[in-house]
Amino acid sequence: MNKSIRKKLIFILVAHGCLLAQPAIVHAEDANYHPQNFTQPLSAARGTITPAGSGAFYLKPEDRCDLVVKEFGWDRGECGSIDQLIFGFTPEIDNLTVEKPVSDGYVSLADWDSGDRSEEIGSIEESFKDSVKAQSQRLGQDIRFDGWLVYPQIDKGKNILYYANILNWGGDRTINISVSIFDRQGYVPIKIVPVNGNITGEDVQKIVAASAAAYKPQAGSSYFEFSSGDKVAGYGALGVLATMLGVKYGGAASAGLIALALVVLKKGAFLVLLPLVWLRRLFSRKKADG
Repeated sequence: MNKSIRKKLIFILVAHGCLLAQPAIVHAEDANYHPQNFTQPLSAARGTITPAGSGAFYLKPEDRCDLVVKEFGWDRGECGSIDQLIFGFTPEIDNLTVEKPVSDGYVSLADWDSGDRSEEIGSIEESFKDSVKAQSQRLGQDIRFDGWLVYPQIDKGKNILYYANILNWGGDRTINISVSIFDRQGYVPIKIVPVNGNITGEDVQKIVAASAAAYKPQAGSSYFEFSSGDKVAGYGALGVLATMLGVKYGGAASAGLIALALVVLKKGAFLVLLPLVWLRRLFSRKKADG
C-alpha cells in the first residue's frame, strides 16, 4: 500500500479524535486499517463505481465497519448502510459515500413538476431546520442550517436529484452535497464532502456531474428500463428529498420511507455527516502542515 495513503488515513483517524472522547484517539492509533488504492471499478449493490482520477483510496467492508464503530460510535449492525466509502475520489472531493440503495420501487418524478413544489420544499426545509436545532441541543454545539448552496433540483437527463446545503458548526462553514441516482428499483443515495468549504454553486455542479458519471447501474436496472408491472414507490421525488435530509414528508411518505427517516434520526441526523465534516478539515490541516 502506498505509504502516503497510509499516513493520510492515520492522520485522519488520529486527528478526528479531537471531536470525540480521548479513547477514540487510542482506537485510531491502535487500529490496523488497510486502505486500498482505487484504480479499478468497484462493485456496488446495483452497479459499479469507476475511478474518476488518480490518488483515491477506499476501505474494504471490515475496515470500513471498524472505522464507523470505533471512531463514530455506530452499532456494528449499522455498517451495512454503507456500500462504499471512497477518499480523494477527485481532487475536489474529500470523501464520497455510496449508501445502500433504497428498493421501494420506481420513483415517479411527476410531483417535481407540480405548481406547489416550492411550497413543499419549503416545508421539508423547515423540518430539516428543526432536526438541526434538535441535534445542536443534543451535542451541545452550535449547529445551524445556513441555506442552500445549490437548491434541490432534478436532472432528468441523468435521472438524479441533488442539492448542496450549508451547515454552520460553531462558526465553521461546511458544505455537504447529496445526490440520489434513480434506477428501476428505487434510487442510490450518494453523500459528498468537498475539499474546499468555500466552493461555488458552479463547482458543485461539476462535482455532481463527475460523481454521477462514475456510477454505472447494472444492465437492466437503469431508470430508463422501467417496464409496466414493475414495483412503483408510494412516494415521488419530493419524498426522496425528505429522506435525503432525514425528515418525514407528509402523507406522501410510505411506511418504508418513514422507517428510514426514523433510523437516520435515531443515529442523530448528522452522525453520518459528522465524520465527513472533520475529514475535510483534516485534509486541509495536513496540507497546511506540509
